[in-house]
Amino acid sequence: MIYELEGCQKAVDFLTKYYGVRRMKIKLNGRKVGNRWIASYFQNKAYFAKRGLNKRTILHELYHHLVYVNGLEMPKSKEERAANSYSKAFMSRHSISR
Repeated sequence: MIYELEGCQKAVDFLTKYYGVRRMKIKLNGRKVGNRWIASYFQNKAYFAKRGLNKRTILHELYHHLVYVNGLEMPKSKEERAANSYSKAFMSRHSISR
């Protein structure tokens, strides 16, 4: 699991550098993940339950990070839909399997 976490952090570091924004820290089993959630984002940190540490969810939380660091404001439901679309489009555009 540590290897997976390190690989995910390296991928996120690469993407944040590509987008020219500050780094997003990934935390596994952070206390900020609710009981029914697999991941959550709060101020430069993405918290994941073990079952939520996958490519799609990481890209979804990265979208929330991009919104946060760029100071964008949008309704929560719209941001969630956009994050889902971003992760799906990114994976299909780059032929990434789950």
